[in-house]
Amino acid sequence: MNESHANTSRSITEDTVEMSTDEKYLFDLLGFVVVRDVLSKEHLSIANAAIDAQALTRSPEYFHDSNALKGKNSSTRLSANKNLMELSSPSCDPFREMLAHPRTIPHLNTILGEGWRLDHGPGLIAMDKGCSGGLLHGNFDNAPYFYREGKIFTGLCVIEYLLADEGPGDGGVCVVPGSHKANLTCPNKMLKWEQYQEYVTEIHAKAGDAIIFTEACTHGTLPWTADHQRRAVLYKYNTGHMSWGGGGLQGPLPAYWDELSAPQQAALLLPTHHSRRPKPSNGYKGLAEIKDSV
Repeated sequence: MNESHANTSRSITEDTVEMSTDEKYLFDLLGFVVVRDVLSKEHLSIANAAIDAQALTRSPEYFHDSNALKGKNSSTRLSANKNLMELSSPSCDPFREMLAHPRTIPHLNTILGEGWRLDHGPGLIAMDKGCSGGLLHGNFDNAPYFYREGKIFTGLCVIEYLLADEGPGDGGVCVVPGSHKANLTCPNKMLKWEQYQEYVTEIHAKAGDAIIFTEACTHGTLPWTADHQRRAVLYKYNTGHMSWGGGGLQGPLPAYWDELSAPQQAALLLPTHHSRRPKPSNGYKGLAEIKDSV
């Protein structure tokens, strides 16, 4: 009798490099995990210098009609006006490494299975003191969550690389821990951070850390109160056969394609209808053919 596999695409095998057992427990319990000291001091410095050199653009406000999330509203959320991976070297180097960082590849393998892809991003969030927060959201149809036979099954997830500290009381990214398993709709006043604030957790992490969470987990942004500028770069990923934001290769290969590693190239592929994607366990077989066919 053949052994039954929950993961029918075999996207996780005994050879797959996964995150630690402790991290897997925390992610399954909470819906998020913090990976410490992912970015080197050199890359952290280069990334911040690259953003300093840009004229950042104003982003839409996301607090809707929530007075609690509006905060002082004395400044506006900012974003980059160009793709950070397309900057000239060395400015682009940290952002390309973040795309498929050796320290976070095991987490994506565990959460999404090998063959995961960049759904959309990278996106910069910059917030000065007094900037409003953003409405809590999550648990939608492209981000289910369940656990079966030792494996995590979910959809859209986020890696948020911090370029500046987010400490107690600063504001910034927040979650409702465990909400990725909720069976009922989150109360509207909780989404607006107007009620049940004690159940909303502000995640504290240092510059260089990576916060990884599933979009099934209710999350948002609290008003920024720190004196320094909040800086976070978000990459959003999906399983190899799913898409939410329509990201990935569109048209000709980017000019920097040959400068990318195999894991970085594989992350940019469009979704497929099967599991035979270039991935670690098959030696990224097929990447060379993709270049010839585009």
